[in-house]
Amino acid sequence: MHTLFKAAGLALLIATTAMGAHAADVENPPIFKASTLLGNKVQGPGYKVKQAVPSDGYVRVYTLQTPWGPVIVHGDHRLQTRFKELAAVDAMEQTSNSKEFGDALVKAGLKPVQFAGKLVTDPVDTVKNTVSGVGNLFNSIGSGIRNRGKTQESAVQSITGAAKQRRLIAYNYGVDPYSDFPPLKQKLDQMSNAAAAGGLVVTGAFIAIPGAAGTVISNVSTAGTLNDMVRDYSAAQLLDMNRKALLKMGVSPGIVDQLLANANYTPTDMTAMTGALGGMGRIKNLDALLGLAAQVNTRDDAGFMRWRVELMASYQKRMKSMTGFVAINGVPMPMATTRDNGLLGIFPLDALSWTATTSRAITSITEAARAQGITGSMDLVITGTATPLAQKQLAKLGWSLQQEAFQ
Repeated sequence: MHTLFKAAGLALLIATTAMGAHAADVENPPIFKASTLLGNKVQGPGYKVKQAVPSDGYVRVYTLQTPWGPVIVHGDHRLQTRFKELAAVDAMEQTSNSKEFGDALVKAGLKPVQFAGKLVTDPVDTVKNTVSGVGNLFNSIGSGIRNRGKTQESAVQSITGAAKQRRLIAYNYGVDPYSDFPPLKQKLDQMSNAAAAGGLVVTGAFIAIPGAAGTVISNVSTAGTLNDMVRDYSAAQLLDMNRKALLKMGVSPGIVDQLLANANYTPTDMTAMTGALGGMGRIKNLDALLGLAAQVNTRDDAGFMRWRVELMASYQKRMKSMTGFVAINGVPMPMATTRDNGLLGIFPLDALSWTATTSRAITSITEAARAQGITGSMDLVITGTATPLAQKQLAKLGWSLQQEAFQ
């Protein structure tokens, strides 16, 4: 379960016995079959998805078998990002074995390596060797990734041109240049340094992924502009632009500083979120939303928050019904307010089921919202579907449910 939802479950245990659900009124989250959900994408370059896909009541939890060991992925949206990253790593492996790449490594003073085949036969040892060998040579350059929200790119990267090459390479492969996925991060380190110090021409030697270029950001409204920004501007420049834009929107300086310093967001995440918020028009009390976003402490939760903000921007563009955000007492996830003094919750949920935690949470949100003067409609908008029991119980509590709202 996402940490955010765990926190919500704990915070919302204020419900009384009368508010809680009887055992017969709750359910266990379903288990799905990967091949049914994914079809031929159940297996691809560098991965195979385990057939049993449990859910935590909110999102599906996938296990990918990879040459680097099992990779756990929370949520359908995050899974598509991992697929894209794995496809990029596979294409990079092919590029790594090309003559042009080998020549560039030699020119850069590095020893050419046959990365792909070794990974499959001895994945653990190969990752170790990569980190202590080629990766270690440029450790100071790659270390900028661990300082997200500050500069993201070291001074050495800027001097050698590796930072710019990294962004260009990532753009061509359709991935985030600041990804924390270890196999992709290592290949980006290797290739950007070969390109910067060894004269590797990106468009000449690189194996392309059809349709990948320029799709690093999956933003639902302003992807093109954001993709170009991530490619063309350094992390420090993005940081400055995002700070300026958020302050102009009326976000408190303290929250802006805390948000931009949160190492769980990449500069790409921040740029996507800022761009999405900027496209929502005049929205009150952004502090309520971003104050929470600034406090997330895992990469998964940061991704969840980013995608939620993008979805809200998409919804607002179509419906223009949101007026602002409100913090409901005892609820660690701000909701949107609507023109009829209603409440709107937009969440990237794959499979909502009516567990005991969900029952307590939604019941408590409902009671607290009404107590705080919310008199209008209450709408829950999700990316996936809800079980029949969840649909029934939401309706009993007065919620209108929109499923698969962003198909």
